[in-house]
Amino acid sequence: MNANELTQIAGLVADVARLIKTELASNGTVSTAADQIVVSISRFEVEHRLGNLLQQIYQKVDLHFPVRKEHLSLIIRDVEGAYENCFKIWKSA
Repeated sequence: MNANELTQIAGLVADVARLIKTELASNGTVSTAADQIVVSISRFEVEHRLGNLLQQIYQKVDLHFPVRKEHLSLIIRDVEGAYENCFKIWKSA
C-alpha cells in the first residue's frame, strides 16, 4: 500500500468518524486510533441499543460513502470499560 492509499484511508476514517459523531449527538464520544473508529457510549446504550446503533451506523456510512475501497474497523465500547466489541464496515462491492 503506497502513501497515497494510506492517506485516502485515513481521510475516509476521519470522515466516517465525524459522520458517526453527528449521528450520536451527545450520546457518546467518537475518536480515531490507528485507522480505527472508536465509539464510546454508556453501558446502558451497549446493553440495550447496540444492534440499533450498528444498523444506523452502517446505513449512514452506505448512504454518505457508497464507494469504499477498504474495510473500516469500528470499535464500540462502554465508558466504564466492561464491554468492547470490534466490527467491520465492509468495503463496497
